[in-house]
Amino acid sequence: MTRSILNHRYLMKESERRIERASRSEQNRERSIAQRILEREERRESWTSSHSRLMKFVVAPSNVEAQFYNLRQTAAELTDRQAMFRYLRDNQISVQRRRALFRAFHPIAGYTATVIAEHESYLRAAASAVCAIHLGNKICRDGGFEQALADYDEAHRSYFCVYCDWVVAEAEQRESSTKPLLMSLKTDAMGKRSALLSADGGLDVSPRPKRAQRCRTSMEHLVTT
Repeated sequence: MTRSILNHRYLMKESERRIERASRSEQNRERSIAQRILEREERRESWTSSHSRLMKFVVAPSNVEAQFYNLRQTAAELTDRQAMFRYLRDNQISVQRRRALFRAFHPIAGYTATVIAEHESYLRAAASAVCAIHLGNKICRDGGFEQALADYDEAHRSYFCVYCDWVVAEAEQRESSTKPLLMSLKTDAMGKRSALLSADGGLDVSPRPKRAQRCRTSMEHLVTT
């Protein structure tokens, strides 16, 4: 059977529907993210613009296998972009140490402006990640996409948590015994990322029937150490 090529319009429509559904989800985190995106028109437009660029990257190749590879790569990068605020959410650290972390990632920008910008970036990435999982599941019949992404997410979280602890120790000029563990966790995360990018699963992109129309035809890197 001939496979259809994914198109930007389809991916955006599916994504917008998914965010609307997420705003009524029984899952608290998913519902909270979607509602935050939708509650302000400016934020919604910012997310739409950002997500549109991501979807243009996904559909850029001329064959569906390469498009799905780009979708997996995008999902991995969205996981990376959420790392900082998830770390701050899950770990009670002092303001002084928070400042040290933000200086390490944004050495030039001011603290307050960076926190605001990073939080907005986190919301956009989290919302787009919800959509990426949805799109991956629609294309991949066996569910391998979501499982591979979850494995990478878990490995990256473990790595990033220890990495941030190491950054704070360096900023405070303390000796840290985490370097061997850090390198091991980084290797594991990179392996899980490679597995995500190489997973093909069962692509389900057979041609969809056209809708009847009246007059015309109307789918950051692992931190280096």
